[in-house]
Amino acid sequence: MRIPGRKRFGGIFSGDTAGFVFLFGFGFLFTAFFHVDGWRPALYGSSLVDFPAVLGLLTLCCAVGWRGLLRRGFAWVEPAELTWLDFAPVDRGRVVTLRLLGAWTGVVAVTGYLAALLLAVGGAGLEQWRAAVAIVAATGVAAFASARRTSLRLDALGPLVLAVLGLGIAALGLGPATVQFIAAGVLAAALPLAFGGEPVSRAGRAALLAGWDGRVLRSVAVTFLDPMMLLPPSAPTGGLSLRRPTPLRLAWAGTLGRTRYAGAALLVGLAVVVAHIAVPTVPGAVLIGIGGYVALTPFGGGLGELWRNPGRRRWVGSADRALVLAHGVVLAGVGLLWAAGLFAVTLAGGTSFTATAWLAVPLSVLSILRTVTRTAVDYANPAFVDTPMGPMPANLVRQLFRGLDLQVIGIVLLAAAV
Repeated sequence: MRIPGRKRFGGIFSGDTAGFVFLFGFGFLFTAFFHVDGWRPALYGSSLVDFPAVLGLLTLCCAVGWRGLLRRGFAWVEPAELTWLDFAPVDRGRVVTLRLLGAWTGVVAVTGYLAALLLAVGGAGLEQWRAAVAIVAATGVAAFASARRTSLRLDALGPLVLAVLGLGIAALGLGPATVQFIAAGVLAAALPLAFGGEPVSRAGRAALLAGWDGRVLRSVAVTFLDPMMLLPPSAPTGGLSLRRPTPLRLAWAGTLGRTRYAGAALLVGLAVVVAHIAVPTVPGAVLIGIGGYVALTPFGGGLGELWRNPGRRRWVGSADRALVLAHGVVLAGVGLLWAAGLFAVTLAGGTSFTATAWLAVPLSVLSILRTVTRTAVDYANPAFVDTPMGPMPANLVRQLFRGLDLQVIGIVLLAAAV
């Protein structure tokens, strides 16, 4: 049974805007396969293609997709729809399962497209194609088997192990036959991953409504161009304390409450190293800069929450400069730990980055501090200006890209200094 008024397949075949975006995006992505000769020097340069590194990078992409699917953002039902389903001859679990299949199909499609593009541009042979298909298919089965049930404590371990295997494939130069055996091992591991916990399709009303709340938050953040709403909240840490809160203790507690993102940060570090091996034309400063910004941004959420709520800053009773300094010190410590882990992974991968490329780590810390301390979005004066892409609200864009501007300019200067 279909919800009345709800378009099928997300409306992509309705002839409306969604259909246009789908057809335009599909055509744009598909045309890349007609220009592989132009993509080759951009990705691989004039050197021989290191296909083990390419397969390792593909394995990292599969691990990232798997990790994203474990967020279970598909486990939601609109409150009114949830009530309606209670009195309809349809199971709410079917709605969640279909949404899971849609999210899983998207992940497999993206990783499959990246695999096809990287191999086609590199001129891979039949053995490399077989290995790529094997690793994408095996990871897809494992991701579906783990995402279809409720979250467990060791959920993030699977993608992390797969990422380490990707690093091993790239560093040791393993051939396509070995990659296929690794894919067979991942496929065998999907069986025990399917057990434990309850099927996510049987989630109760509380879990489904919590998922709906998160979806509404994401939708509002995108609609109103305010990505700071997406900063992750801190989990409860420690016990009760009667001591006066200080900026440093507050920053430390906020960082401890976000340690659940440590695995994702390590995953990003592995992806940076493998991408450096597989795609030698991309400067190391670009890879470390992008990776550092993505990996460390969740740990700056504490300062972002304070900056969005002046009442909390008044409750702390410290000057704004002291709050920024304390959170900056703690974030710099986290950045140092991430850089140390990245250095260890770099040594394990048998590669190296230039000295200027490592400066992208403190650059990421400063950019994150600038990002989370942006002022509240002001919609009073959007000040539209004409651009080649059409009218754009200049003031909103300026606020939106605060922090990213410093990151982009710094990465360009560091890459040019090599």
